[in-house]
Amino acid sequence: MNVIFCTSPFQVLVAREIARYTNLEFCGMYLLMSDDPRQKIYAEKMKEFCQDVCILYEENLLETLQNFLSGKTISSLFLASLDNPVALSFFNPKVMQLFTFDDGSTSMIVPNMYTQNQNRIVSSLGLTLGQIMNLSQNHFTVFEKTVLFEEGRQIPLCLDTKPVDFKRANNGQTLRVFLGQALGSVFDEEDIEITKYLTQKAIQDCGADIYYPHPRVAIEIEDVQVATPSKCFEEEIYDLLAEYEFVEVYGFYSTSFIFAKEIEGVKVEGYRTFLSSFESDILSNQGVPNKNLSSSDVCVDVVMPAYNASKTIEDSIQSVLNQTHQQFRLWIVDDGSTDETQEVCQKYLNDSRIHYKKLVHHGISQTLIEGVNQTLGDYVARIDSDDVWMPWHLETVLHPLEANPSLDIVGSRVNLEESEKKRMLKRNRQNHLYGETLWFQLAYRNLFHPSTVIFRKSVYEEAGGYQLGYDGYEDWHLWARMITKENAVVLNVITAYEQTNESYYRRMTFRARLAKTRGLSLEEVLEGEVR
Repeated sequence: MNVIFCTSPFQVLVAREIARYTNLEFCGMYLLMSDDPRQKIYAEKMKEFCQDVCILYEENLLETLQNFLSGKTISSLFLASLDNPVALSFFNPKVMQLFTFDDGSTSMIVPNMYTQNQNRIVSSLGLTLGQIMNLSQNHFTVFEKTVLFEEGRQIPLCLDTKPVDFKRANNGQTLRVFLGQALGSVFDEEDIEITKYLTQKAIQDCGADIYYPHPRVAIEIEDVQVATPSKCFEEEIYDLLAEYEFVEVYGFYSTSFIFAKEIEGVKVEGYRTFLSSFESDILSNQGVPNKNLSSSDVCVDVVMPAYNASKTIEDSIQSVLNQTHQQFRLWIVDDGSTDETQEVCQKYLNDSRIHYKKLVHHGISQTLIEGVNQTLGDYVARIDSDDVWMPWHLETVLHPLEANPSLDIVGSRVNLEESEKKRMLKRNRQNHLYGETLWFQLAYRNLFHPSTVIFRKSVYEEAGGYQLGYDGYEDWHLWARMITKENAVVLNVITAYEQTNESYYRRMTFRARLAKTRGLSLEEVLEGEVR
């Protein structure tokens, strides 16, 4: 017996194509993942290509599963959700073959929950996710190319959802549709709230006529008609085109875009947010255009000091321009460079947000003083001309400052070099550094990498700003004066990477000075240094 296991309407569509391609006899299983009516509808649709179908509800799940499998011998398991514990509970590689198929965007977007967790044990037999993937004989895909498996194991399928009796409308009417989607974690209340806010904002921006909730995660949206479809969007689009000659489809990074964009009369456009910038960039390479959408409308002043930075500054500028938060003013202050730094910057000055000023060479502290003095708003961000921001940096760091008036300075983590595998937004709120712990550990090392920091200008001014005579540890000296036991946090989020490393010895003198203010010796600091 061949078992094909599904957990979403999209998976059912792919499963149907597998049945057509292989011409095998299947028993189907569908695990209901939400209360959306489409879940039950597509579970029933599996009966069109399966001899028998078992629908698994949360209640009596194990009992239903055992009764269905009783007396059956499974030779092959076809699985899309590669780490699904229910499916893997009865998978035995000694007597069964494993075949895999597409599970939505995870087939196209890397890194993802599969590629990043290869060593995670997912089976009662002790098998890791990587081992499960290695066991797959073939992977069936409806995409042009999947990144989960090497080409030799991929079997391409054609996903054809066009009804044989389809007749397109010819009335000149246009319908604007927004496809709902959960951004970030579906188990995180803050992410859900941010998703709701961004969805509402995107719907207003595109002027959507109707909102299609996601089959698994429904976000309640106000002031727009909410669809109650009986089909997933890959099939629903043809029903819409039978009523409207043109359909505009908006959303975040739904794979529905991939299929819809090829249909006559259909326009697709995504919204790139700090929770979806990586995914949006991947889909952009697939021909899906997107525009930036920020949760904040606040303009941030970005100060970038530079000295003989011609080899690195272009990447730094580009990373600012690539932010999901596009409300910024970039102030480039050149400390008397003798290389081509000015020439590199010149070509960006047609952007009204970018400003360049060249000084006589006086050192980094004077340069920063001049830079902050030019700023116009309430928030100041720092970035060095040899560092690069991830696309989500500004918005990620700005958000807690706007949400919490007691915070005056927020920073984040930094990588020493760019790694494609670390480009995804990662958050672990339990490991944020703040309060008395942060204040005390500041004596050990500069916990705020300058290129990750946003601070309130008012508090900067109260602290006396940057001061001359501290080149090499000018930022650390400023933080030490600005930070109290209540007003700062270092987020456990990677939002930037360094192109060059900061010198250790330039900071040693200041370490000794600051340690003394905490009642410590330099030797004690070095022995207890926090890594």
